[in-house]
Amino acid sequence: MSSSVTNPTMKILYGPPGTGKTWQAAQEAVKAIEPQRYQKAQTAADPLEEVRKLHETLVNDGRIIWVTFHPSYSYEDFVEGFRPSIGPNEQLLYTVVEGPFKTICRRATLTSDLSVGEMLQDGNGKKTMEVVNKNTEGWFVKVNTTRSDAVAASTVKFVPRAVIERVIELGLPPPIFSIAGKSLIELSKVGIDMNDPDVPAPQEGETAAKRNGANVRKIIAARTGILSSSDLSNQAHFGAVLRRLMELKTTGGQQGGAVAMVIDEINRAEPSKVFGELITLLELDKREGMPDERSVWLPYSKKPFSVPANVSVIGTMNTVDRSLTALDFAMRRRFTFELVAADPNLVSQDWGGVDLQALLKRINSRVGILLGSGHEFGHAFLMPRRLESLQADHDWTRADAGLRGVAYVLRTNIIPTLTEYFHDDWDKVRAIAGETKDDQGLLFLFEKPPADAQFFARLPDQYEFSESSWGVHAEWWNPESPKWDSARFLRFARALANGQ
Repeated sequence: MSSSVTNPTMKILYGPPGTGKTWQAAQEAVKAIEPQRYQKAQTAADPLEEVRKLHETLVNDGRIIWVTFHPSYSYEDFVEGFRPSIGPNEQLLYTVVEGPFKTICRRATLTSDLSVGEMLQDGNGKKTMEVVNKNTEGWFVKVNTTRSDAVAASTVKFVPRAVIERVIELGLPPPIFSIAGKSLIELSKVGIDMNDPDVPAPQEGETAAKRNGANVRKIIAARTGILSSSDLSNQAHFGAVLRRLMELKTTGGQQGGAVAMVIDEINRAEPSKVFGELITLLELDKREGMPDERSVWLPYSKKPFSVPANVSVIGTMNTVDRSLTALDFAMRRRFTFELVAADPNLVSQDWGGVDLQALLKRINSRVGILLGSGHEFGHAFLMPRRLESLQADHDWTRADAGLRGVAYVLRTNIIPTLTEYFHDDWDKVRAIAGETKDDQGLLFLFEKPPADAQFFARLPDQYEFSESSWGVHAEWWNPESPKWDSARFLRFARALANGQ
């Protein structure tokens, strides 16, 4: 049985880039819906790896869903909306498709589900199929191949959850997925009453109680609205899944359990428009089973909808993206906010001869003085794992490989970000991390423009030119260049860390 959570997590992790908000969101999701298993993982030899594996399991099980907001993300993407599809007669149809939020809410209310590794019975009662994987969208079933021209002993086929749920809603039995086209089919065995208005009169060779298989398929396809006649033959794996779910519903089955939705970059869309009327339902006291339970009428499916009590929502928000949508007070009131700050203590004090802790603290201190809190560089930029990955990717096997990694991060991450922060004001960029000195003299990361006396003479008198506004990176500190000078960069990095 899966655990239940009476107090779901409603939290937004905010902070500057590179502080590990996304990874912490994954941990928060695991802790929110499986607190006991999360605590057990903390006692393992490698707690982070155990949590990562647990998170992956919960994602595959459909109990954690990740989405990333962006400026064009909409209510139709998140909750539900019309999407075009091709009908049985090649006509264009518009059907209501549910988004990830509605999907995760449905997953939270499941009363039964299949388990990975479970064997399924065919129509003859033999266990010939196995559930090898599953997610929120459905199940992957391994089917033994019986055809003489088969190229493999078994194949893995996908069974969509939406199809099975629609069939269950209509009360149709498993045999509907194995209807022979040229045989007479007894209507009662496939869940059809011969007196139903959508059942046509018997044709030649048919009786009131039996119809040709091809005609039965047409009736069922029309009733479901999502299946074609060809979907209702030789699809025993669909019938096996349906058969097992019906059995689980009878015996009690496995509870759906707590679920979590993780929204990365939650402020890159306009959350009030994305959530729409569901903003009200996010409040804990208005969830299903709560004292002030509420439901809303969804505009596309025209059905009532409420949010289960065991749905957690966790978001991440980059504090640097001031130009993006700010969360309004209606959203802020429904979430707690937790700052994920840069932690220089997580980086090395001796990496290639450089104290990265001191280097990161120095850069962040200078950025904070000019821009205020929230614009610092996160520790993830200079974590050992990141630098080791850079060394492997670039095949840096020399003695100065660690130093090259630091230069690469400074050249491709920190300096470009500073340039964005200060809108190409190279004076400020140079003051923070582009110039320093040691006992041997000044060290510059940028090259001066070439002298051009005639050009300057032709400029109007009122033209302002700053000789310190250089934006061209010098080649001596390019870790991928033949001109790379490791001794010089080591001098620069040490001097910058010391505040020179």
